[in-house]
Amino acid sequence: MRLFVAIPLPRDLALRASEILPTTLPALRRVKPENLHITLAFLGWTPDERLDDVTSAAGDAAAEVPPFELALEGLGRFPERGRPRVVWIGIADGAPSVLRLGVGVSAGLRTRELRFDDRPLSPHLTIARVPGDASTAEGKTIVAATEGLVAPRLQFTVDEIAVVQSVLSSKGPRYTALATVPLAHR
Repeated sequence: MRLFVAIPLPRDLALRASEILPTTLPALRRVKPENLHITLAFLGWTPDERLDDVTSAAGDAAAEVPPFELALEGLGRFPERGRPRVVWIGIADGAPSVLRLGVGVSAGLRTRELRFDDRPLSPHLTIARVPGDASTAEGKTIVAATEGLVAPRLQFTVDEIAVVQSVLSSKGPRYTALATVPLAHR
């Protein structure tokens, strides 16, 4: 199965985040509200029998971080120069705790000898992707929008993380939380 570990978003906040970009922006594949999350570690294909190990790694990391306030604010894009591929909302408050969770999850996955994308974590909330066949003009419009729009501050309490299965299809990905683990008690 294809897995990742993430911070899930409350439904109402996910709906608000999904409505930030104007519907008139061209060439965007918007992330469905139910799929919005902040990735802590992407494993990709993982044998079914390793799910408990992934959940244990997430649980060990979560046990080290108490619940915290996370505020999302500000639009950006990847890459920062050239044709955009991803449009995201940044993290205004709570980034140290997100990074601590990410480092903990990565350490737990490494200890359990699980394969995952081991690049440094750059916490953000992906809200749209730009298809590779988008025109130069469409790309410029998206860049101008990310530089000109002000994303409202969205805030919530993070009190759990999730091990999520991603099933890809022609209709887009479908994400299902297979396990959730609570953050440390205060």
